[in-house]
Amino acid sequence: MRKKDAIINIWRECFNDPDQYVDMFFSTIYSDADALTLEHDGTVVSSMLLQRYSMNFHGNTCSISYICGAGTLKRWRGMGFMGELMRRAVRESFERGDLMCALIPAGAELYRFYEKFGFSPVFYVDIEHYTSAHSFHHDGSYELVADVSQQKVYEFFDEMMHRRPCAVQHSREQYNQILMDNSACGGTVTAIADSEGGIAAVGFAVPVDGEATVTDILASTPDAEEALLDEIHKEYSGDPMTVYGYYGGRDYNLDPRGMGRIVNMCECSRILAKAYPKLSLAIRIHDSLIRENNHIYIIDGGRAVINDGYGGRLDYDVDMEVFTSMVFGNDVTRRLLDFPAVRPFISLMLD
Repeated sequence: MRKKDAIINIWRECFNDPDQYVDMFFSTIYSDADALTLEHDGTVVSSMLLQRYSMNFHGNTCSISYICGAGTLKRWRGMGFMGELMRRAVRESFERGDLMCALIPAGAELYRFYEKFGFSPVFYVDIEHYTSAHSFHHDGSYELVADVSQQKVYEFFDEMMHRRPCAVQHSREQYNQILMDNSACGGTVTAIADSEGGIAAVGFAVPVDGEATVTDILASTPDAEEALLDEIHKEYSGDPMTVYGYYGGRDYNLDPRGMGRIVNMCECSRILAKAYPKLSLAIRIHDSLIRENNHIYIIDGGRAVINDGYGGRLDYDVDMEVFTSMVFGNDVTRRLLDFPAVRPFISLMLD
């Protein structure tokens, strides 16, 4: 049996996706190069996809891996296969040269499982709920954009995504995949233009349990965002809406959305040192999965070096899960630890 067919079998048993979605995903998005599998007695019993993305981070564009579709056949669960596959995935992400590996747990109970592999809940989302009676008010004049696949819509989308200081980015190809994914889920992608014809906002919504769930919204102004939400509200006949939004300057009462794990400490320390030349730290890292990360790192004067013979005071002596939570922390982390933390954002991951 081909690797792809074996993974489809696992996917169908583990997830409740409709046939239309599965056919679309494996015909247009799936790549053998991203697939990790484990066999037992000649049968593929566990699999996942380690997809390639990029993320802006302190002024740099870094490669990351995203774990998707992790599953094990029911009769083989509880035997450690997924744990072994997770260790392989982390290692593979490191060998690719990634900064980090990310994932979105399928349920709250899985957060503790992934913590065992050094993952920390660093991705959050600002969830807003609107009743069917809610009214959205805007002052500007906008028109619906008929074709959301056109280049100028993607260019607006890409520009707005990069305005977020630290966010998982989507290439043009990945944007097209988002459109296909949204369509296969029965959703809509809505864009509006201002009075001069420039794209002002774009939003992604899918129907979930009798309401519209907006999985991301990107707008040039608050007024354009209100106008777009008004259009989405109309498209879903005034159903209640839940909006998974970017938190912007807000960093309180947020809901966890995903987890991340730094896999390349050398690259991370180099970026931090270059971005913050006044930063001076001595950090010892403990990483049970990637031994190459187990060093003392000296960040000083815009440079980062490994110095395992360092005998001075350590500012931090932590494992990779703790260090990941520091690097991708919030304003509290930034102030209390005097550390250049930045909260990352993840959305539209075909999850």
